[in-house]
Amino acid sequence: MNTQWNNVVNNQNGSAIVMAMLILAVLTILGISSTNTSTIELQIVRNERIYQENFYMAESAALEGLELLESATESQLDDKTYASFVWLKKIIPDTVDPDVDIMRDINNWNTTNAAVSAVSPDAQYAIVEENVALKSSLDMTATSQLYDYIARGQSASDNGRVLIEMGYRKRH
Repeated sequence: MNTQWNNVVNNQNGSAIVMAMLILAVLTILGISSTNTSTIELQIVRNERIYQENFYMAESAALEGLELLESATESQLDDKTYASFVWLKKIIPDTVDPDVDIMRDINNWNTTNAAVSAVSPDAQYAIVEENVALKSSLDMTATSQLYDYIARGQSASDNGRVLIEMGYRKRH
């Protein structure tokens, strides 16, 4: 009986296939984890591309609005009804606080508050006139007032959305 047990224990027939199966299992696990990592990395790259596209579209929309503001006449800018430009507003009154600028909330962007960019139909711009710039009235040589503006650009496409804002000053 003892010799039979020694023959069974010392028998190495089939050990190569067991080692091959173990190595194959380890390689399969490595392959699956590499595939998952690659998939996640591709999703990250796609999201970054969408963000970059939306950012640059929002920036170009805001700059487009600033270009229109710069080329506007003094009479258009001095018209405080803001009838000339749909995209130019004084701080828009909110029901709670009359000095709240509701254009900070991306849900308030629509065609009555903002203009669609010529660059992309997914981008919009809006400019809000804040007030006369602080300390600008101290300049006694100026023939006009210096105003602070906030230019905003917004872009939404491919399940991504970006809202940017830039400060601007113009004398009129």
